[in-house]
Amino acid sequence: IPKKKYTKWFDYDKIKRCLVVRNRDGSDYFYIDDHHKKKVKDYMVNEKIDQVKRDKLFLICDDHHMVWMPGYRISAYYKVNDKTKKILELSYVGGTKDGGED
Repeated sequence: IPKKKYTKWFDYDKIKRCLVVRNRDGSDYFYIDDHHKKKVKDYMVNEKIDQVKRDKLFLICDDHHMVWMPGYRISAYYKVNDKTKKILELSYVGGTKDGGED
């Protein structure tokens, strides 16, 4: 699977609800690996994302489970693996460099 910052591939069958694009919520989380969950807020603080930018970033979410924070990371839970049957490809276009302000 190619590594592109603003195009990602996800295991479609793991999505439980309808994906939504929105700003962060205090109860949002994601998986950093197969066993460790992390709050989106804690991730943003650890990555030193500016407070003003945090409120403007879009998240793609499956309820409160963050699937992808474009330009940053995806949840390990939705990663494509050898058991994946259907793949969902998402692309984020906009900003200064195809989606972000790199």
